[in-house]
Amino acid sequence: MDFKNKKVVVVGLGSTGFNSALFLVKKGADVFLTEINSTEQIYKEASLLNGKGIRTEIGKHTEEFITGMDILVVSPGVPDNALPVRYAESRNIPVISEIELAFMFSPTKKIIGITGTNGKTTTTALTGAILKKAGIPVVVCGNIGNPFIGEIENITEDTYVVLEVSSFQLERIKSFKPFIGCLLNIAEDHFDRHLNMENYIKAKKKIFFNQNENDFAILNYEDRYCRDITEEIRANVFFFGHKSIEEKGVYKKGNVIISKLNGTQEILNIGETKLWGKGNIENMMASILIGLLCNVSPEDVREAIYNFTPLPHRLERIADINGVLFINDSKSTNPHSVINALESIEDDKEAILIMGGRNKNMTFSSVVPHFKKKVVLIILIGEAKEKLAREFKNTGVPLILVNTIKDAVNEAFKNAKSGNIIMFSPGCTSFDMFNNYKERGDAFKKEVLSLL
Repeated sequence: MDFKNKKVVVVGLGSTGFNSALFLVKKGADVFLTEINSTEQIYKEASLLNGKGIRTEIGKHTEEFITGMDILVVSPGVPDNALPVRYAESRNIPVISEIELAFMFSPTKKIIGITGTNGKTTTTALTGAILKKAGIPVVVCGNIGNPFIGEIENITEDTYVVLEVSSFQLERIKSFKPFIGCLLNIAEDHFDRHLNMENYIKAKKKIFFNQNENDFAILNYEDRYCRDITEEIRANVFFFGHKSIEEKGVYKKGNVIISKLNGTQEILNIGETKLWGKGNIENMMASILIGLLCNVSPEDVREAIYNFTPLPHRLERIADINGVLFINDSKSTNPHSVINALESIEDDKEAILIMGGRNKNMTFSSVVPHFKKKVVLIILIGEAKEKLAREFKNTGVPLILVNTIKDAVNEAFKNAKSGNIIMFSPGCTSFDMFNNYKERGDAFKKEVLSLL
């Protein structure tokens, strides 16, 4: 697609929109950027773009601003009912996502796309570490924090791109095609955007949409949604799972992860890694499969994982105070992630669970069976606390509703006894009280450490 002298409208002034606008200017486009929100940071970034000849509209979307556009580039957070999207679609103007734009201009097609409801960031970072250990030129980008489009200048035809991809980014792909596509899991999430499970699954499986028989698809054998879509996939399918599998892939046996690609081969001992929990074991298995398919030696795969430091805000152990272990799982924003957190707790341990935030139009009924024997107290915070209290009122687990993270930490510690785990796994977004999950997790850590 030729962008020279075309009026291209970019919607959204986050990192994705900012980098997309700068890239398009270099391609000779006449770039307009429209952003519905208006904060001090947004105005600052708009000023930087204005200095590059990019026109901006802040705090609103207007038809006057976008009239005459040839192409619309949408950031991941832009909903379908946003004015620019409705305007473009009603006039058959092409609407593309940032990863589609980046794919068009990427010097390499050695793209590894990783998606799933949970575990994307850890798996993406871990895969990047494995390839780097093997001496393979690699760029890690995408939903992990640095947009694909912003890394184009750092990519050559020999570079491997390890790309974390969200369902929002996949919705509007057209030609985007990873040579390795990985779907970690599918569980209820983002119903405030996708409305129902059918739409959410449809978005997730688009990661395999353009693949062919020369490509690879990696899926979670334990996940029924993953298994159900394998018949639609044209690429070579590989699985990972917690039980021995007949298909090509890797699986867990006891505390060992085993490969079944070229015969049967032990890859590593889980106990020697710094990662813990069922979800992280699956993340490791997916990364191992990707590494082996990229011809990384088992030795390099093993060493990379053994040396990998877990990312913050994901089952992060903060402190042990008077025998009470505090865990920060602020990245948890859906029921599936809360279940993963609870399943990570040893059977002989009891937990105090801190949950809440802004709900994404989801029910937490699937979490309730996991309270049994493990959860002795639930502390609820944020916008969703009343709704969660109604869902959990008949579980037999005591509930305490509080207003702040500080109150939650203090109540949890006051009610804890030695040997307990205080698990901060909100299951909701942070946007009612914080700008993002990182800020929320840092607030939790600050309050925990103040107890020392």
